[in-house]
Amino acid sequence: MTTHIVLLRFPDDMSGARIDELLAPFLTLPDVIPGLVAVSAGSNTSPEGLHNGYRHGLVMHFSAAVDRDAYLTHPAHLRVAEPLVAALAHGVGDVAVFDLESKT
Repeated sequence: MTTHIVLLRFPDDMSGARIDELLAPFLTLPDVIPGLVAVSAGSNTSPEGLHNGYRHGLVMHFSAAVDRDAYLTHPAHLRVAEPLVAALAHGVGDVAVFDLESKT
């Protein structure tokens, strides 16, 4: 299993409704992208205060790294990612990505 973690730094003045609107399409991607098992999205709830401005994120679980790799260029992913990145003040500069492999 490959877990793909995407942290997002939205502009401070962006409404929660707009953020939800940008994240919601990602939740439908398991229906159209093979090997994408599950997607969750939401805001940071950690009490540690170590978010460094990344207050929202997506977590995606793929059957294997090859499925994650296919997702990266899949047209459905590109279609939902484009408006999200465009809404960020610094584009991909406001995105952090971390992937990890697990046996479960």
